[in-house]
Amino acid sequence: MGFKLLYTNLAGPQGDFLVDPSLTFEAGQIGYLTSTTTGSPTGLPQVQVADDTTVNTVLGVIDDNKTTQFLATVQNEAVATGVGITLAHANVISGTFATGTSNATVTSYVNGVADVTLAGTVSYSYIIPGKAGDDTTLASGKCTLWLQNGEYSTDVYEVASSTGDLLAYGVGDRLYVSAEGKLTSVAGATVVGYVTKSPSAGNTYLNFYKA
Repeated sequence: MGFKLLYTNLAGPQGDFLVDPSLTFEAGQIGYLTSTTTGSPTGLPQVQVADDTTVNTVLGVIDDNKTTQFLATVQNEAVATGVGITLAHANVISGTFATGTSNATVTSYVNGVADVTLAGTVSYSYIIPGKAGDDTTLASGKCTLWLQNGEYSTDVYEVASSTGDLLAYGVGDRLYVSAEGKLTSVAGATVVGYVTKSPSAGNTYLNFYKA
């Protein structure tokens, strides 16, 4: 649920743009500009959430929340061998669980329970309990989008590939957009930026330079 501006070559974001009221997103996801087709006048710049097919358009980092829940990321949590091992967090998001040095299978995403046949590490994202979502676009109907080159930091990124493999983020690696509008190291249609600091167990934030 975290997003930080580290530096840019300009003093502030390049604009607050209209946002589709049907969208959901968290700060740190990737958006792009398109044109409005309703209202008067039409053709005004509007933010949409990007995905792995988005090409030939202006990409930026969303700096608003429009969601009913927030997620957080866990990197390299140590787990012991056993049946019904309780993870550090419940409400694990399906499709985000990945094993590092362990061999583990989630048996309850809601309760955060896994069967572990080989002790080691696991990584995943989870929904933060007891923290209601927020819509920072509600009053204005607009969304802040960082378009300029600069260095940013977020814990909203893909932890696992579509096949359940742990994704690596090495310094200098290219970053793309996933199908969910999050940063990923899985090659996609457009390079968004480059890793400047890898996430770790002690600091799960991913620092990146937006290209």
